[in-house]
Amino acid sequence: MKDKSWKPKRVGGDSSGIPSDMPVIELSIRSAECQATLEGIIRETDGVRLKESQDYGVPALVIIELEENPEDTFTLIREMGKLNKGTEIFLTASRLESHILLEAMRAGAKEFLAQPLQKQEVGDAILRFLDRGATQVRPGDGQRTPGKVLAFFGGKGGVGTTSIAVNLAAAIKKGPNNPSVVLVDVNQHGGDLPLYLDLQPTHSFRDIATDLSRLDQAFLIRVLTKTELGIQVLPSGYDDLSTGRLSPDCVEATLRLLQASFDYVILDCGHVLDLTTKKALELATIIFVTSTLMVPVVHRTKRILELLRGSGFPAEKIRLVMNRFSPSEQDVLQETEEILKQKAFWLFPNDYPSASQAVNSGKPLIDVAPRSAVAKSYRDLAGSFDEQAMKPASKGSLAGWLNPFKGRNVQSSPSGA
Repeated sequence: MKDKSWKPKRVGGDSSGIPSDMPVIELSIRSAECQATLEGIIRETDGVRLKESQDYGVPALVIIELEENPEDTFTLIREMGKLNKGTEIFLTASRLESHILLEAMRAGAKEFLAQPLQKQEVGDAILRFLDRGATQVRPGDGQRTPGKVLAFFGGKGGVGTTSIAVNLAAAIKKGPNNPSVVLVDVNQHGGDLPLYLDLQPTHSFRDIATDLSRLDQAFLIRVLTKTELGIQVLPSGYDDLSTGRLSPDCVEATLRLLQASFDYVILDCGHVLDLTTKKALELATIIFVTSTLMVPVVHRTKRILELLRGSGFPAEKIRLVMNRFSPSEQDVLQETEEILKQKAFWLFPNDYPSASQAVNSGKPLIDVAPRSAVAKSYRDLAGSFDEQAMKPASKGSLAGWLNPFKGRNVQSSPSGA
């Protein structure tokens, strides 16, 4: 135990008074009095800093207040522990039942702070936290590699953008390293992503947009819906009949926070290029423009590609994805690539029966038809997302590792058709 004469010390530093490289503490507290007390103690304590609204990274420590239903709190602690293994969690509550303390520790809580809070006890707990983390890399210090943000934008409605986003998310999640994956619906014009996974979520982007100041790690996990496969889902909550719209600021704050916690953030951006969607695309690691070889679709895809290029998006960030492709359309594909001034990066084979069965059953294609060519194509694309795949590749190198259609001549297109 630390000396009881210990007193928190105000941190020295720059004009803000708090060095930015210190471990960040985030508060998820319902009681205004408890919140104010903790904020005061943390601001006076040497070696840590309180999470600010502009901090998008993962906090090193989260202090959570026990909810009315303790099991909800235990579930939250477990989920946060799975996502952010370097983050410590403290629990505070006025209830001191032994079974609550035991369950909290089993869930992953490191310390328990009894209410009413005592400055000395809180200060000692924070010092123990600092001692435990003296040799650890803390996620709040910006050391964690941000997740990849893969954005899918439709050249036109009905080209399968949502289906591709859902099935790629499933294929990535089933990969050998079991990465953390979150699927986000940024479509404000009729997004129906939950239907593809047979979900009936009770929360959505609307909950975040209602009061953006509440957004933090704990609140974000509460609004996500988890699938049986382990994919977290954030539905849009908006459609063409909804009042209100998502703001670019809300999308930016949410996506940055998700990127700090998940290995992959997969976006279904719909097919309407408004300011909110544009902000999501700006934050993306790669933008996949989805199209088909239908004339109206190609016509609008051409306009979308020109808009993206004209808006300053780097050419290497934009990838053209052709859905429902048939090997007999190879000549049409080459003509289309010339019209679009863009080589196809990936071709998903046409398999309407399997795709239809997957949508109607609310399950990913790799589960419904695991041996189909289109399921293999998703697995191949999912397996390609390593550091090499993130870099621009030459025509020849792409042909070697993108090959959803075996036995075809791939030299004419970097998509590996």
